[in-house]
Amino acid sequence: MPRLSICIPTYCQIDFLRETLSSVKAQDFNDYELIVSDDSPDDAVKELVESFDFDGRLHYHRNPVPLGSPENWNEAVRRAKGDYIKLLHHDDRLDHSGVLSAFVRLLDEHPEANFAFCASRVEDVIGRENRIHRLSEDQLKQIYRMPETLFFGNVIGAPSATIYRNGLGIEYDQSMRWLVDIDFYIRILQQSPSFAYTPEALIITPTNAAHQVTEICKSNAAIEIFEYILLYQKVAPKLLCDPNTRFVWFRLFEKYGIYSLKDFKPLGVKLPSAESILAPFLMAYHRERLKRTPYRIYACLPKSLKLAIRYLLRRRLLRNLS
Repeated sequence: MPRLSICIPTYCQIDFLRETLSSVKAQDFNDYELIVSDDSPDDAVKELVESFDFDGRLHYHRNPVPLGSPENWNEAVRRAKGDYIKLLHHDDRLDHSGVLSAFVRLLDEHPEANFAFCASRVEDVIGRENRIHRLSEDQLKQIYRMPETLFFGNVIGAPSATIYRNGLGIEYDQSMRWLVDIDFYIRILQQSPSFAYTPEALIITPTNAAHQVTEICKSNAAIEIFEYILLYQKVAPKLLCDPNTRFVWFRLFEKYGIYSLKDFKPLGVKLPSAESILAPFLMAYHRERLKRTPYRIYACLPKSLKLAIRYLLRRRLLRNLS
């Protein structure tokens, strides 16, 4: 039985996948199996995979009916026999030859942890700019104290930046595409809050690539708001009193021009029992907008009028002080 199962769910994108497989081939750690679960409509992935020699460690499976994301991820993981599971997306790659060794050490050296992750090197395929996605100490402490705060933003990163123990009984939620990784991380950390982390960027992941699910879902209100509702229903008991919760909703209301529950219908957003969830946040959003209205009006005034208002306010302040 292998120590590590590398699970690669695929759908076309053979140019990216070639680099992914090459980065695995270059590893100095060899106690692994490589599982490719293919959703592609043609043989392109199969032919590419067969051009690589992984000394019998490669297991290719073509889904007779495309499963879609994230069920194809689950299918790859279900076939895993290793102690540890390393999901690796078909457009991500390992940064250097020692990456798998480093991932395995994270869990070997932290037997109390079921889950571990690393920093990531993010490559913009449009701007060709790189950045390092790395967590601060405060972010790490916050995740440990309350994993539900990942609802405010995915500070962990893509699934390729993670590794976890086999047999936890947790799968990626098939009803999600946009927030599926955050939901998965929260449920793993709710089961056991201990985790291991390295600030080394072990993974290289692209951004702004047209084929990515995140790009397809981005700015799609029907998907984004619906999934935030689903996730919020799971984490609400822990986040009800956190002020950051309302700012998540405020950002979405602002982004999609939502001012009432009626505004959701034209956007194609399904609201399963969501009126009771969203109505209080919409009321708070309106109160916040009213507070900001004078400042918005001031920002639109000509410079001469702004100077006059500041002059009058200073005179009034001086009179009050005297």
